[in-house]
This record gives sequence, C-alpha cells and structure tokens, in this order.
Amino acid sequence: MLGPEGLNRALEHLRAFVRRKGLKSSLVRESVARAALEHVGHFTAEELVRSVRERGVEDVHPATVYRVLPLLVEAELIHQTLVSGGEGQRYERAFEREHHDHIICSSCGKVVEFHFEAIELLQSDVAKSLGFRLTGHIHELFGVCSACEPLART
Repeated sequence: MLGPEGLNRALEHLRAFVRRKGLKSSLVRESVARAALEHVGHFTAEELVRSVRERGVEDVHPATVYRVLPLLVEAELIHQTLVSGGEGQRYERAFEREHHDHIICSSCGKVVEFHFEAIELLQSDVAKSLGFRLTGHIHELFGVCSACEPLART
C-alpha cells in the first residue's frame, strides 16, 4: 500500500514527467493517477473509471482514462500486468514497489504474487546468451490452486 508520503512523491514524479514531455498539468490526469496509485491489487481501465468517479470526478470519460494509462506506464507509476488473463489488459502500481511475478489459477482466476530469485537470474542468463540486455518482463505461471484441485480431478 502506498501511504500519503509515497502518493505525494508519485504525484510530484508525474508532474515533473509531464513538464519534461511539454504537456500541461491536468487535474483529471492527477485524479486518474491518484486512483491508480491507491488501488490495491490489479485493475482494468473500466475499474479505474469507476474508482475515479467514486472519488468525485463524475464526468471523467473512459476515453480520458484510456489516454492517461499509457502516460502513467511511461512515467513508471504503473505497469501492465496479467497479459494472458483473457479479461482485457490489467494494470498495477509500479512506483516504489518491488518487482514480482504472478501465478494464476486457470480454474478460478486466483492470482498470487511471488518473487523467486532463481527465475530472475535464469531470465538474465537467457537474455545475455541470446545477445539481449533485459529491460523488463512480465512472468505469468498458470496452474490449478489447491482449492480448485479437487474440482479439476472430477
């Protein structure tokens, strides 16, 4: 969870990023950023629209949120995640958050975040052996969680 001080740092980071890009400041953009940064877990653009509206910006248009999301990704405040989920693109906070990967139950959709150093090292080795400098990745594992396992066997 990003506390008030972290949120202020993130919003100042966004303001500086917007200035560097030569864009004007926007209260709606900051409202979208605030909702994204305070969201717990993964979210879709549609969920973000609802969240911004619930925060009092009732006239925010979904197209505005869709335009702001790539800017927030470029500013490294959020990142795309759960690419293979099948329910559309999802996002999560990246600002001041440790890297992690995901394992997803293919039966119920449960998502568990994890970090496993051996996987990180292996990815770097693979990239290096193929002549790449790794700049990022989205790692998703799929399986059946323990709650769904008995159902999957029937």
